Amino acid sequence: MGLKLDFAKVETPAALKSSLKAVAKSHSLRCDAKQAEPRFDKFRQFIESVDSFCLGDFLPQPFVKGSQPAYLETVDPDGVPVISTLAIQRLRIVVDACRFVSRESFDAIDLTRKPRTNDVLLTLDGGTSIGKPVLFELDDEYAIDSHVAILRPEGLDPRLLVYLLASPLGQVQFQQAESGASGQTAVTEEDVRRFRFPVIDATRVSKIVHDFEASRSKMLKLEDQLKKSEDEAWERFNKALVTSEKASKYQRGRRQRGQQLS
Repeated sequence: MGLKLDFAKVETPAALKSSLKAVAKSHSLRCDAKQAEPRFDKFRQFIESVDSFCLGDFLPQPFVKGSQPAYLETVDPDGVPVISTLAIQRLRIVVDACRFVSRESFDAIDLTRKPRTNDVLLTLDGGTSIGKPVLFELDDEYAIDSHVAILRPEGLDPRLLVYLLASPLGQVQFQQAESGASGQTAVTEEDVRRFRFPVIDATRVSKIVHDFEASRSKMLKLEDQLKKSEDEAWERFNKALVTSEKASKYQRGRRQRGQQLS
């Protein structure tokens, strides 16, 4: 095919030309200058050159978003953690980044708004926080806040959905669909439903997912090793600082005693 799948953002020229025909391909008829960026045209050329499907074909249920929680200001042993955009990082849920709501507040939430195993959580607004997916696999009870949506695919492996959304093909569509005021941008449910991806042969899906997860597992182990090495380096640095400070105090003490004796 010879088409390089490089969707990196480039400097937007001062003047851009587009056509009403191109604008009409967007369901929201967006005609802002961003829509004429070369990376979006490259994606369009690619996706129109292959058999593709829309995510909406596998998302028959409406997206479910959380409500704005009334967070607890103190640590409550019976509190329930809330998954926010901050807690979703690099295909993982960072439990330590969750804040808490009371048990009463959690129990009042409709059951459909509570994440369950194999749900796909996706951030839909918040500027740089847009487009972060994760598979919910935690055993304990959790809530989600108003910036996170629950997607429940049918006929599509939820793990594959997460990886599609996080892939360069998915991220370039988030960037194209993002709209709104600076710092308050969002991507709508209808935008995500229209995201297009190449059709994957059913017999290859399991292998593709398995191979990616195997590579990612190795990467995470390397990251853990690097984090451990970094922590050890900081520990040596801090120890050197403390030792240096103790030595300085000792030297100052000796000088002071010498001056007193003289």
